[in-house]
Amino acid sequence: MMSLFRAEVVKAVLAWLVILGVLGGLGALAFVYSGFFNVAATTVDSAPLQWLLVTAREASIQLHARDIEAPTLGGAEQVERGFRFFRQECAMCHNPPGREPTAMSAGLNPKAPDLPELVEDMTDAELFWVTRNGIRFTGMPAWATSSYGDEMIWDVVTYMRASVDMQAADYDALDQRLPPD
Repeated sequence: MMSLFRAEVVKAVLAWLVILGVLGGLGALAFVYSGFFNVAATTVDSAPLQWLLVTAREASIQLHARDIEAPTLGGAEQVERGFRFFRQECAMCHNPPGREPTAMSAGLNPKAPDLPELVEDMTDAELFWVTRNGIRFTGMPAWATSSYGDEMIWDVVTYMRASVDMQAADYDALDQRLPPD
């Protein structure tokens, strides 16, 4: 008698779980299709949503970059090649030292991270992975899909490391010394 009662309780609980799952799924679909969630870049995300996105991004980067072995970085030529790439492809979103935000960088949501802070918080492998693969829903492109190869991406990582303590005058000196390609 007791096992029959338990079986009925288990069936009832499972039935309610299925019903609640279906109702939850239908509610989620109704929310998505309602247009209620504002996707405008001018909308400030709630603290819980920001936490969710940042936590997921950081965990994903750490997981996917863990098996990447960084080469020896730091040569002056590498820094210069990385600078040229940065100036041409990155500076419009990641403001160079001492520069005011561009119209593009000011309009990004989420904002492009402050590079010195980012570089301090990430390994070379993580910087490479992000630069190579991009970050969804942020405006950060995947350079792996371009004609630039991994060597150029490592050059950019080298430049990012070298730029941590860079002042506006240092950036300007590089800019003057290295004409655009």
